[in-house]
Amino acid sequence: MLRVFHLLDDFGMGGVTNGLRVFDDPVIAELVNSMVLPIDPRWRLAPHLPDADVIVTHFPPAWNNLPFFRTLRLRNPHAHLVHVEHTYTAAYERRRVPRKARFRAMLRLALSARAVDEIVCVSRAQARWLRQAAGLDTTRCRTIYPWSCKDELLKIDPVAPRRGQPLRLGCYGRLATVKNFGPLIEACKRFCPGEIELLVGGYGTQEDELRVIAGDAANIRFHGEVKDLAGFMAQCDAIVMPSLWEAYGQVATEARLAARPILVADIDGLPEQVGGAGLCVRLDTADAIEAAIRRFRMMPLTQMALSGRAAARMIGNQVRFAWRDLFTRVSLSRA
Repeated sequence: MLRVFHLLDDFGMGGVTNGLRVFDDPVIAELVNSMVLPIDPRWRLAPHLPDADVIVTHFPPAWNNLPFFRTLRLRNPHAHLVHVEHTYTAAYERRRVPRKARFRAMLRLALSARAVDEIVCVSRAQARWLRQAAGLDTTRCRTIYPWSCKDELLKIDPVAPRRGQPLRLGCYGRLATVKNFGPLIEACKRFCPGEIELLVGGYGTQEDELRVIAGDAANIRFHGEVKDLAGFMAQCDAIVMPSLWEAYGQVATEARLAARPILVADIDGLPEQVGGAGLCVRLDTADAIEAAIRRFRMMPLTQMALSGRAAARMIGNQVRFAWRDLFTRVSLSRA
């Protein structure tokens, strides 16, 4: 049995932490023994893990953690090193990187063949961008979608039209600028309570700012931390993701599992999740979001909900067997 160490620096609410659940699935667990190790990427010296057959890093490379990536290889030459890139994307680079050449030089150093054996991207769009940005050989870069193992969402009844009732939109996750919930709230305030309601779930550094933006709008409600995701989904007719960048966006997959149509921004990995499950358009400003909602509310929501659930319920097995194939290949190479 392979011994796999997952190195993680952030255990807060989010897709990375949720995605680790897939490694406890019997399809994978019968082949590997997975352990999660908390680390600080700013350590000048990576840990020595003599029992590790595979080491998986789940934090983004940066100039200040390049020593960690370098010494991880030097201190663990026996281990197969896999980096999962959860953060960086083409949209991230456009919006957050002022010195593109310097950023890409860092990526090339951190993700070189001397540093890691292979890179797992969380969407095809991210993989296309990262291969070009970091000059990666296609044989070292593969795509495996995240999976949070929330099959209980399949038990929720699909959304059904409610004639004469407002469309109940939901958004949830980390309340931070990247999620772009401010313009979403501004857009929803332009509708009457009888047309659109918005339920905002989650917590984070932007919560106070978002509450100020919402003001006393009767059709905006803050749910707080989402501890019961199925219960939250049951209150919503659809889920909106106006993110400014999003490597994959597990919220969209969870919405599809819950048979909720999705309205998502046309950036990074989000378009790969739509198909017949919703609408993928520009959602960067309040004006764009308002126009998209007016279009979205006239679409066949129940049909989109059922289409999304049918597609999403197949992803779990694809993810499980993709990771199993990776670990099997490593195991065979060590036989």
